[in-house]
Amino acid sequence: MNISFKKTSAMILAGVALSLPFLAVAQIGIPCNGPDCDFDDLITLANNIIKFLVFTVSVPLAALGFMVAGAKLVLNQNKEGAWSEAKQSFGTIGMGFGIILAAFLLVKMVLFAFLDTDAGFTAWILQ
Repeated sequence: MNISFKKTSAMILAGVALSLPFLAVAQIGIPCNGPDCDFDDLITLANNIIKFLVFTVSVPLAALGFMVAGAKLVLNQNKEGAWSEAKQSFGTIGMGFGIILAAFLLVKMVLFAFLDTDAGFTAWILQ
């Protein structure tokens, strides 16, 4: 067997194995079945999808990005160009993650306006 085929198949297998927990968590968020769904269920589904994307997908990806940028800083201490590129990666990842969290809060505020909830906004945003 060719060595590149082994590497490619190992990467595909690892990608599938790493994505299975995300797919299992994504199946939990459907709030109703069939014709008994109403607008609140649709908004709750949107809330579940957004929470999944923000907390289950983007937080680990940001942590992985910070880890890679930190490894670049440690491994390229004597190379000025690679050092500044790794420091710029920290800022870019942090800014992108901040934009994701700000958009999450904005969307949560809009969803809260459409839902009838007895809890206050601060209790609802944490659920």
